[in-house]
Amino acid sequence: MFLEFRLRFLLLLALFVLYPSTTFAQDSEELSQGGSDEHWGISIWGLSYHIDRSIDYDENNWGLGIRYQTRPQWRWLGRGEDNRVFLEVDALRNSHGGLALPVSVGVDHQVMSLSDRCKLLAVAAFTLAYYQNRREDATELKFGPVPGLTLSCGHVRTNMTVILRAKRAPLAAIVGSLTIVF
Repeated sequence: MFLEFRLRFLLLLALFVLYPSTTFAQDSEELSQGGSDEHWGISIWGLSYHIDRSIDYDENNWGLGIRYQTRPQWRWLGRGEDNRVFLEVDALRNSHGGLALPVSVGVDHQVMSLSDRCKLLAVAAFTLAYYQNRREDATELKFGPVPGLTLSCGHVRTNMTVILRAKRAPLAAIVGSLTIVF
């Protein structure tokens, strides 16, 4: 059942990206807001919280990543300047003491403005990850939807990502990272 959900999500994401769209005319005020030139970011991975406390997970998941984001003028993305599509590649230590190499494609969409510089963004991503499990001496490829929230204040973004799983309870972990956008 969860695999069917993943496949439907992937199909829906592909349709959105490939759907022919019209562009919005940009006025001079939109072009002068300054956020449109910030395409690159460095992600610093750090901490996780696991729902299943019966297993001794390592919750220090340090690592680095690079993110490319852009603001295409696609109708479904909306008019908000902070609504972006992104591609992110990371390398981090996972909760089993092994290496995780995720590649994510997704969308940041503004939920609300908290101040002139701070905004709350919803994140919807699809991730493919190489995952090394040292406890079970195994490696695997994992893929699926990865939702989250981001607090974006200027060039600094604090990210909370939800890791889902197919078995038992669907919520496996909540992971935190920091992205510096330049």
